[in-house]
This record gives sequence, structure tokens and C-alpha cells, in this order.
Amino acid sequence: MARSAVVTVAMAALVGGLTACGGAGGDGSGGPSPAAAAPGGAVPGGAGTTRKAAAADPEAALAASAEVMRKASSARYTLSSSGGPDADPGTGFANWATGPAAIEYLTDVPNAPIRVRVVGNEAYMGPTEQAAAGVGEQVFWVKSPFLMWRRPFYSQLAMAMDPVNQLTLAGTSRPSTVGTETLDGAELTHYRAVADVAAVVGAIPGLTEEHRPHVEAALRKSGETFTLDFWLNAEQELVRFREFGANDGEDGAVTVAYSALGTAPTMTAPAPDSLRKSPDLDRFFPPSRAVTGPGTEAT
Repeated sequence: MARSAVVTVAMAALVGGLTACGGAGGDGSGGPSPAAAAPGGAVPGGAGTTRKAAAADPEAALAASAEVMRKASSARYTLSSSGGPDADPGTGFANWATGPAAIEYLTDVPNAPIRVRVVGNEAYMGPTEQAAAGVGEQVFWVKSPFLMWRRPFYSQLAMAMDPVNQLTLAGTSRPSTVGTETLDGAELTHYRAVADVAAVVGAIPGLTEEHRPHVEAALRKSGETFTLDFWLNAEQELVRFREFGANDGEDGAVTVAYSALGTAPTMTAPAPDSLRKSPDLDRFFPPSRAVTGPGTEAT
């Protein structure tokens, strides 16, 4: 299938995170363009009696963490993938407070001109405020093609939108305690669970019946089961989440680190008057990528 600049760059963007390249944000039209997240995302914690009790009861520990993250309702995050094409790391915001969970992000590529916002099932691409201002444009968005849901990584990335769902899923999937580990100088307790694809799909927030079969088919390419890893600090905050399919193994894991809990802005779907068609994004891509159009599904 021929791909335009929109589809090509979308594929790359959807395996990255959000950097500070986009400048400061605002409403549903422009939206936030966050500063870089705190490195590592770890919060120092001790290893007293509470930690030992939690480690002995992983279901209780994950349930407690789910409640902590529910109250936090948002966070900054960093995302990375250890394998696969276009697996660029990045940082961004996630907000799961009310309504559909949402993330906004951009790859860590220097001066990246395009940012991506995902709200529930829908994904949008648009120039960063910096890139738009550079050509005298207002910030606008283009709805991404539904074909994105057919890529396993896009489905896996959606799992990072609401960590409460993942912690709840793991708590019902016979979790075990891997042990105590040190991450960025903080002592964390590592828990692990294994869930089948159907359960993983069920934990993706806001998934519609239209998208569900395509998401499930995409995830099955990574395996019939997924390993879910969680690292919690002494306050039961989720510091790090990792998942990988049975076919991919740890070499193909997607890792998300959460930090600055409760600080992410609210993110909504772009306002209708800020939506444009995909050719409007071509000016922000290198000339070699502006080739044939992607079709009506990307407009």
C-alpha cells in the first residue's frame, strides 16, 4: 500500500514519546506540549515492614497501587521500546482522570515538527506550536487513519494511557513478586503477571466494538499472552511498567516510566474548527516523504 508523509511519519511518531519540542500548550485545539519528564521517574522509598508485607501479597500491593494511581489521575511519562522499527524513545503527558484516557507525545528526535494526541480510540497528528509558528500557521490537527490500530505497537502504546487498568488486570492474573530492585537509586519492588490477549484488550481504555477485533488481531502478532511487569516504590506508586508478548520476548518489550504524578493537564479531542486534511501536514515533513496521499481514512 502506498503511504504518504502522514502515514510514514505517523508510524514513527506512534512508537515514540513526547518531548519538549512543541512549546507550552493550552486548550483542546493547541493542547499541551510538555517539558521533558523527570529522568527515571523513580520516587525514593524505604524497605521497611510495609514493603515486606506488600511483597508477600502481590495482589494486595497491586490493588493498593491502583488506588494510588487512580487518585493521582495523571502523570508525566517516558516511553521506550527495545526492539522493532522506528522504536524511538520519548516523553509526554498521560491523563486518566475523567472521560476517555488521553496521552500526548512526540518522539525524542531533535526539533521534531509533529506531535500526536490520542484520546480514547482516536489519534490526531498536528504540528507543534513551534513548527506551526515557523511557517506563520495556527496549530491544527489531522485525524490519523484507522489503519494505525492494525500495528501492534499502537495497541501496546494505548495500554500506557491508563495505568490503573493495567494494575487491575495484573491483580487478577495471578501476580507474583519478582524481588526488590534498585532503579535510578530508588529501591523498588518488582511484580509480574501474565495475561492472555483477550484480557489485555479488555484493559485498553475506551476501546470500541469497531476497533476491538483489529486491536486483538494486532496484539496476537506479538503472542497469545503478555507479560506485565510493575515496579512500585514504598508509597505504592507505579514507577515503571513494562509489557511484552510471548512471541517478542523481553527484547521486544515496551517500557513506560511514570513520574510527577498528578501534574499532567487535561487533554481533550481537538475542536472541530481545528481539524484539517492530511495534505496540510506535508509542509512539515522532509520533501522525500511527501509522496502519494493515504486516502480518505486519514482525512
